[in-house]
Amino acid sequence: MRKFYLGLVLTCLMFGSHAQYFSGELIYQVKVIPKGNLNADSLLALQPGTSSTYLITNRYYKSTYFKNNKFTYSYTYHDESKRMYDETADKNYITFRDSRKGNASRIRSIQYKDSVKVVAGHPCFMVERVYENYITKTYYAKDLKINPEDFKGHAVGDWYQQIKDVEGALSLMSVSEYATHIEIHEVIKIIPRVVKRVEFDLPNKLVVASSLALEKGAELIAPTKATIECYQKKMRTAPVMENNYICYVGFIVSSEGIISNVEPYEKDELGLYKIATDIIATCGLKFSPGQIEGKAVSSLVYFPIEFQKN
Repeated sequence: MRKFYLGLVLTCLMFGSHAQYFSGELIYQVKVIPKGNLNADSLLALQPGTSSTYLITNRYYKSTYFKNNKFTYSYTYHDESKRMYDETADKNYITFRDSRKGNASRIRSIQYKDSVKVVAGHPCFMVERVYENYITKTYYAKDLKINPEDFKGHAVGDWYQQIKDVEGALSLMSVSEYATHIEIHEVIKIIPRVVKRVEFDLPNKLVVASSLALEKGAELIAPTKATIECYQKKMRTAPVMENNYICYVGFIVSSEGIISNVEPYEKDELGLYKIATDIIATCGLKFSPGQIEGKAVSSLVYFPIEFQKN
């Protein structure tokens, strides 16, 4: 009787181990290999980080990037809302995307099940995927899995379809080839552990929709005479230019139409971004808020200010 009971326990343990999905952390190292005469450091500076931590459990994940061991950027997925939340270290707000709205168009995919590459001590097979602007080779662990159905409908990055195609195998390395460079993300450490839901809670920042999440974008309301005069006055302070130039200004339009967090998308050498942000901040431009499911929501807007050559 004791032998039968022990055998039953061992069978249950083996079955439970086989059915268990991975939960824990993956530590990635990021490398960039330039093509032609491009500088590796310049290309690496464009990356969100030189290392990252990937935290995953059923129905949730979070990818956090670091440069010189300092947090730079993260994105977090919550399955109940089907949203991906993007946080940047120097912003006092978080934007969200709709994970069901895909942003990649795969041309073809080939699995090489018999290929073996060891990554972080785990044997992997390789899948090659061709997209419109790049090619990826992804190495999946043969002994670590996640449940694809926990992320059903996750179309951003073609992710649900990718993990479904490999039956939930966990990605440990990717090599992406672009026109200018090759980008490598490789796991250097794996930490299996119980991951709690609270670890995916968002920090205490304002949360707004990105333009990609909106069903109807924020729109400029016809400007008043005073607004037009203010705009023209500030444009006359622009320096002499040989060509037209467009400055994009980012700001938040609240669900009530209030503008805040005005800042340039990038800074130009002529300082035109200063005039552009001043126009948005002080000339009284008004916008109707963006909408999701017919309801007004706060959202991040990028608006162009065009400077004409003199």
